[in-house]
Amino acid sequence: MCKETVTDETTLESKTAAENAAVVETASAQPDALAGIHQTLAALQALFEKQISRNQNQIKMFDALYREMKDYKEDFLLEALHKPIIKDLLSVYDSFVLLESQLEGMLSTAKRVRPKAMAEQLTQFRQNLENARFELEEVLYRMDVTPYEEHPETLDRQLHKTLKVIPANTPDQDWKVAEVHKIGFSWRGKVFRPEEVTIFRYTSTDAAGATSGSDTAGEAPDTEGENETDG
Repeated sequence: MCKETVTDETTLESKTAAENAAVVETASAQPDALAGIHQTLAALQALFEKQISRNQNQIKMFDALYREMKDYKEDFLLEALHKPIIKDLLSVYDSFVLLESQLEGMLSTAKRVRPKAMAEQLTQFRQNLENARFELEEVLYRMDVTPYEEHPETLDRQLHKTLKVIPANTPDQDWKVAEVHKIGFSWRGKVFRPEEVTIFRYTSTDAAGATSGSDTAGEAPDTEGENETDG
């Protein structure tokens, strides 16, 4: 009986020792497993960040390519298709404006020396021309061509084309627009045809015959049309 008891106690001690060894081994193996998990997560994070960066670069490349293709398309439309038609339409537009101006002068004369009926006929004719011009503006608008919304009083070489220079009486008139001959037009926010103008130039002479810094009243007009999109 005593021998069996000793055997059981020995077996129990051996089993307990084995269990304790297994617990110790498991505990010592946990840090290695956690380290492996952290390494795997770090590798996945690096891979995701690399992929995200690659996708962002691809998006930037696609955006740049899209902008280039859009610019090319707009330039092609303007140069190959729109420009010849727009120029012809603007020529017709200028004719309407000229006729309206001439009729305005005739109407002023008719009101003074002609019967009332003649004045009324001229007024109606001028109104018809003005309506035709408005219809033409609608056609141009549908082609993204619009007249200048603002007409600067001072020469702007980006917006104006100088046809004539006349002397100014005062320094305040220097570089001012004296007359607009043809209205300027834009195509999609860009100058298509600069406004054709006459400008003032002031020349100041003193006793020595010297001139001021703005003494180029006789400078050559800008007749080359460098601002116009002639291609």
